[in-house]
Amino acid sequence: MDTFADSGVPVTELVVAGGLTKSAPLMQIYADVTRRPLSVIGSEQGPALGSAIHAAVAAGAYPDVPAAAAVMGRIEEDVYQPDAARADVYDELYSEYVRLHDYFGRGENQVMYRLRAIRDRAWAAREAAR
Repeated sequence: MDTFADSGVPVTELVVAGGLTKSAPLMQIYADVTRRPLSVIGSEQGPALGSAIHAAVAAGAYPDVPAAAAVMGRIEEDVYQPDAARADVYDELYSEYVRLHDYFGRGENQVMYRLRAIRDRAWAAREAAR
């Protein structure tokens, strides 16, 4: 979402689908982490529904996908609301994650190359001992 925003593409809505929607605690974490309400599709078979929507358009029953989705699909809006206090903690954790990501994965730091070299030497030594 940060990358979208940094590229000028605002994320204005989150609609979730799939098996993970059955976990209310996980959905609440997503709402807290993203600081956005989560809406949930009204079908347990999202991929099948998407296929049916596209098939209905291909068959000429609807002029386009948005029109078919408006009739065939259903969304339960804002099912999960973010909790600001929990979101603040997740923001702290995310800040540390970004710091570690940047330390290990960007810039002048060569730590990942050094760690890989250590691993490769250890594997080579183990293989030589066999």
